[in-house]
Amino acid sequence: MNPSKKPSSRRPTTEGKKEAEDVFVEKTLEVVQWAKDNSQMLVLIGIVMVVLVAGGIYYRNYRSGWEEQAVTRLEAVQSNFAFGDRETAKVDLYQYLEQFDGTVYALEARLVLGQALLEDGAYEEAVDVLAPAVREMNSQPIGVQAAFLMAAAYEEGGRIDEAEAMFLRIGNTSELNFQIREALAGAARIRADAGDRAGAAELYQEVIDSMEENDPQRGFWMMRLAEVSIRP
Repeated sequence: MNPSKKPSSRRPTTEGKKEAEDVFVEKTLEVVQWAKDNSQMLVLIGIVMVVLVAGGIYYRNYRSGWEEQAVTRLEAVQSNFAFGDRETAKVDLYQYLEQFDGTVYALEARLVLGQALLEDGAYEEAVDVLAPAVREMNSQPIGVQAAFLMAAAYEEGGRIDEAEAMFLRIGNTSELNFQIREALAGAARIRADAGDRAGAAELYQEVIDSMEENDPQRGFWMMRLAEVSIRP
């Protein structure tokens, strides 16, 4: 042997590769054997996965179709309410709520039905119909509109304290200035009618303080403040 040549490292590398291949083959055989021993379970898992995937696709399609039906049906119901028989339209709205409750369109239907009941003097019924929409007022703009109707139903039905509380709740929830002002004005009116002129003035002052000095509506609210301040 030529002493200048170094011992070859090729053999250990080949042996290491062979050992790795043996381990791979051994593990593969174990997996195959496990699959044979558990073939029934694997079939069941496969069936379950197919059902879940198919179910998810079906639900998405069903939901999409359901919401499309909700839109079309609501347009028909609103048209019937505007141009058809009022009592029949109210029945249609109740049926609509049964069929499509859970969609955002049902909230709009509650708004229409709640206003109709309020106009008909069915104040308690209006409160019940509007309640689910009002519960969404933190996340759905239509909930604030429903809350105004509910406050009116409370007030017309003689539930004055609840009406004032609802107006104040709107004022604390809404992000739109005109809604906040109208809500505080509603609560102020209730306080003034009850003889609490100082409480009414406090709310009108709150509205004024939220406005810019050059706001063209500022004069109107100052006049309202003056009215409750000088009322005997």
